Amino acid sequence: MSNLVQRLEITAHPQLEKSLGYRGDSRWVAWRWEPDIDQLIFSDGKIVGTGNNMAWLVFLQHDLVQPALQEYNFGEGDRYWLLLDTETRNLYVGEGKAVQSLLEQPESLALLACLDGGNAGKTAETWQQTRAQVTATTAFRHLTNVIPFGIAAALIGALGVGTGWWVVPTVQQKLAEKTTFTSPISSAANCGIGGSDDFSAYVGSSTGDKELHLIGVYEANAEHGKANLSKSAIQVKVERRNKPIILALSAYEPVNWNVTVEPGAVIEKIIVNGYNNQTVSGVSGIPIQVHSYEATGNYIGDFIYKWGTNPESNTPSLVTKLEQTNRTSLTSFQGCYRGTNFSIK
Repeated sequence: MSNLVQRLEITAHPQLEKSLGYRGDSRWVAWRWEPDIDQLIFSDGKIVGTGNNMAWLVFLQHDLVQPALQEYNFGEGDRYWLLLDTETRNLYVGEGKAVQSLLEQPESLALLACLDGGNAGKTAETWQQTRAQVTATTAFRHLTNVIPFGIAAALIGALGVGTGWWVVPTVQQKLAEKTTFTSPISSAANCGIGGSDDFSAYVGSSTGDKELHLIGVYEANAEHGKANLSKSAIQVKVERRNKPIILALSAYEPVNWNVTVEPGAVIEKIIVNGYNNQTVSGVSGIPIQVHSYEATGNYIGDFIYKWGTNPESNTPSLVTKLEQTNRTSLTSFQGCYRGTNFSIK
């Protein structure tokens, strides 16, 4: 048993995964309901696809399944996922993040299988016991007599619903829009008017419930001795609406970061790293953490403006510090020696 997932006292029918629309050959596969598009989604860690909605609903309403699953609200929300071990036929339930993490780490699933492996030999016995207990409902009496529980292919066929990749084009489009990762950096991005010509970028992944975006420069202009920070302004436009954003801004020389947040975009907080004085303008109601040596006597890490360069040996990595502090991986980086304008798409 794992704290991440709970094993259910149900042994899956041999045709369950096929009936729910999964045709792959991975040992582990999980299903969840996606309420935004009213669609069953499956994932085996490598492939994400649409399942059979009708089969899923019938499965959840079955007399022997409903008592075990009703508390997880599988038919309405996506918090919990149903996980199947296709070899042992064991079923598990867990929160989406936990199941997704397990699917991405096969060694963890292998350990889970070993922990529960002693029960695999009871599959046939449990199957026969359950079969003897099944009583037909009014709607499916003539069908449920031939299955122990779960959903057999005969059941779905009798309902007149094809199994497998059954999904209307509009749902396919919505699923693609939801699951396809869009780069936050435009292919035409540069350092802005008056900036240098050494634009550098990195795009990572977006797997958590928030995104971490970093913009780094050495300077905004060459007039470092000027006290007027308005002449050292960098424009930052945040357009991205995927998830709440942690916006990190870094510069060695003094900079006024003028941030514009487009409708629909959400900034959870702004973190500023600098050696000289740094200010933020253009936003209100957003937590701002300023770490500049000149103003506070400390800074977070190195003043990175080119991706892939090694920081000084005695200076902490800004990226590492940001990821550790915020417990999320870097989604994107944009940098220039001298920058004046950046956008997060």
